[in-house]
Amino acid sequence: MITSFDSDIEMTADEFKMIRDFIHEKSGIFFAENKMYLVKNRLQKRMAELDIKTVRDYFYHVKYDVSMKEFNRLMVLITTNETSFFRNEPQLKCFAEEVLPLIVKEKQDSRGPKTIRVWSAGCSTGEEPYTLAIILLEQLRQQTGWTMEIIANDISEDVLQRARRGEYTGLTLRNIKPNVLAQYFDKTGDLYRVKPEVKSLVKFSHMNLNDPRKISMMGKMDVVFCRNVMIYFSEDVKRQIVRGFYNVLNPGGYFYIGHSETLHGISKAFKLSYFKNALVYQKEAAPTGASQPEKSALERAKERTAASGSAAQGASRALDLLAKIKKTSAK
Repeated sequence: MITSFDSDIEMTADEFKMIRDFIHEKSGIFFAENKMYLVKNRLQKRMAELDIKTVRDYFYHVKYDVSMKEFNRLMVLITTNETSFFRNEPQLKCFAEEVLPLIVKEKQDSRGPKTIRVWSAGCSTGEEPYTLAIILLEQLRQQTGWTMEIIANDISEDVLQRARRGEYTGLTLRNIKPNVLAQYFDKTGDLYRVKPEVKSLVKFSHMNLNDPRKISMMGKMDVVFCRNVMIYFSEDVKRQIVRGFYNVLNPGGYFYIGHSETLHGISKAFKLSYFKNALVYQKEAAPTGASQPEKSALERAKERTAASGSAAQGASRALDLLAKIKKTSAK
């Protein structure tokens, strides 16, 4: 929600671009020119709290804050963190009733580790990863020997602190069924705390999705949820992030984005799988008995160079032999 103030700050087009470009450089989040009013209004209250009079002064305040605390605060201001438990029920129903059973069966058939790893990228205040933890507990409670892990991260330390507390009130709980609320939350007055068995499945950490190196260190995932997060990023950053998600997913792994989002123009690496409850992007599994992976362009070039060199050496030897024969005949 944008709040109005009696004293309106001034923001020139140059100052907006200065702030906008700094945010994009640090986080990958990009605001087009038509978002200048939104950025201005989000900064207004914070500048008043800090008694900073001009946008330029606030820019330098953020830029040279080595602790990064103000930058984290800025991330909270400019991104919408409105979320709730069990948000977009059809996607979650698809995960619980269609995708998860497929993953479980595949792992049982392969006799590999009975481990399920899910990534909640851009987890905000924790509602999504805790929802996924509840789903895993509900679906796998009757099965033994399974290890479940949900990795949840966000660029804002402020929202991560709230997520780790796992305390919620009000509208964020509106989609939770009463029996689920009673089973997985402890109630004190109007406050609901996530129970330890749910919390133990979720590991929260700070991450800037605009950092490919950090994404590459995530380890292999069975499912990635990144819903309504990439709407903030520029097209180039989106492509980079999606490429990172593809690389960390296991073959056959699943990728959930917001129901109104698309990978059209972003990536052709994923196939779109049609389930009863939702559409899900999927990293195709390698076919059984597949041949060796396709060689890189560099490897193919080296092979061509080597072959060319061998052919040249062969031709040279043939010419030498022919010359010797001619010499012998002349004698």
